[in-house]
Amino acid sequence: MQDLELINNKNILLLVSGSIAAYKALEIASALKKSGANVRVVMSEEAKKFITPLSFEALVHTRVLHAATENWVNTPNEISCNHIAYARWADMALLAPATANTLAKIASGIGDNLVLTTLLACNVPKIVAPAMNTIMFEAPQIQEAITKILGLGFDVIAPRVSLLACDTYGKGAMENVCEIVFRVCRELRKNSFWKDKEVIITGGGSIENIDCVRYLSNYSSGLQASYLAIALYILGAKVSLIASVFPIELPLGIECIYVKSAGSYLEAIHSKTPTKGRAFLFMAAAISDYTPIDPANTKLKKDEIGLEWKIECQKNIDVLQEIDSPNIFKIGFKAECDHANASHSARKLLEKTQDGGKGCEVVCLNIIGNHNPFGAQENEMMFFSKNATRHTGLKSKLEISFEIADFVQNLLC
Repeated sequence: MQDLELINNKNILLLVSGSIAAYKALEIASALKKSGANVRVVMSEEAKKFITPLSFEALVHTRVLHAATENWVNTPNEISCNHIAYARWADMALLAPATANTLAKIASGIGDNLVLTTLLACNVPKIVAPAMNTIMFEAPQIQEAITKILGLGFDVIAPRVSLLACDTYGKGAMENVCEIVFRVCRELRKNSFWKDKEVIITGGGSIENIDCVRYLSNYSSGLQASYLAIALYILGAKVSLIASVFPIELPLGIECIYVKSAGSYLEAIHSKTPTKGRAFLFMAAAISDYTPIDPANTKLKKDEIGLEWKIECQKNIDVLQEIDSPNIFKIGFKAECDHANASHSARKLLEKTQDGGKGCEVVCLNIIGNHNPFGAQENEMMFFSKNATRHTGLKSKLEISFEIADFVQNLLC
C-alpha cells in the first residue's frame, strides 16, 4: 500500500502481549506511523521477553508503558505514562499479538497486567489479532472467549494458516501486517454513506484470445481499479473486484473475481448485480473494442501463417452499455488522447443508451498526454456528472480513488 496518510493524526494504542509474534508488532507500529498515525505502545512483561521496549521507542518516538515505566506525574508537554492516561489518549486500541491467556482474561474482565488494565480503560474501538498454537486456538475455552469478545464489540482478526513457531502447520499465525493495517484504517475511516454499500469494480484489460497462447489486450495495469477497491473498502463498502489482473495486495474483505474476455466481465457483473437495493458499478476495466472472429484452440504456427498475418476481428460487446439495470448506479471510465474533444467524448457517456450514450451517472476521464497513467503509481483525472465537474491534478492513484468516492458521495448527499 502506498505510504499515504490514511489515518493522519489518529491516536493508535498498540498493546503487545507475550507471543513470539511480538516481533511483527514492530512492523505494525512502523506501518501505522507511515499511514500518518500517532502511536503509543503498551507491553506486558511476557512480551518484553521477546522484544525490548527500546525497539518500539526508536520507531514511534514515545515512551512504552510497561511495569518499569509506569508513572502518575503530570508534565506540561507529555501525558503521564500510565494505563488511564494512555487509554484516554487513544482513538483506537489494537492488541497484536493477542495470546490465548490474554483473550481468556479479556472475556472475563480480568486486569492483572498493564495490557489488560489499559484495554479495560479504553472506551474506543478495539481490534485484537490472536496468535498461538493451532490446538490452543481451537480449544473450546478460547473459541468461547472469542465469541464473548465479539459480543463485547471487539473486532477480531482471525489468524492465518502457516508454519508456526512450534514447527507445526496450522491455523494460529497472526494475520499479515498489511491486513491488520487495512482493518485499522477501515475502522477509523468508514463513513455512514459508504458503510455496507454494495460496490462492484472492474479492472485490468480484457483478454480476447487469438489462439491458445496469443491474445488481443491493452496496457491497462489494473492499478487504478485495485486502489479504488482499497479506498472503498476502507470507507466501509462491501467490495467485489472483477479483473483480469490483481497487481497489488488487497484486503481480505474484498471479493476478487478473475475474468478474461469481455463476455466473462459481463457475466461476472450480472452475477453481482443485486435483485433488491442498489449497487455502485465502477467500470474501470479497459474492454477491448474488437475480438477475433475465429480464435484457434491450439497454437498457430508461424510457418503455416506466412509472412503476413491478417486476423479477422468483429466489434466486441459493449459491457458498460449492456448493463441496463435500475439496481446499478454506473460510473464509467474513459481514456482519450484527443485533448480538444476529450471532455465532449466523456460527457457522451452520461447520455441515455437510447440516445447513443452509456447511461452513466458519473464519468472519470484520463487525458493521456505528458503523463501516461498505464502502469504508473500516479494519475490525473477529470470527473463529470450532469451538473458537476472536478479536476484532480496529478496525485497517487490511491488519493485519486478517494476523490472518486467523494465525488460520487457528494452527488448523492
